[in-house]
Amino acid sequence: YLILNVAVGGPGGFFPDGVSNAGGPKPWKNSDSETTAARKFWQQRKQWQPTWKGDDAAMIVDYVRMWQLQ
Repeated sequence: YLILNVAVGGPGGFFPDGVSNAGGPKPWKNSDSETTAARKFWQQRKQWQPTWKGDDAAMIVDYVRMWQLQ
């Protein structure tokens, strides 16, 4: 199986607390619950949404090649 994913974050520790990027610092803490993190992310959409520019914010896959190893 192959899973391709575009993630914006979550409280799993993949994105450290207190680190800023183009959209500013992330609005949730890694200690937040999934529900609280999602709510904080959505409440701050005016901060990060302008940084998502059409296809520049999308994952574009040209092709995928897989082999089965025996």
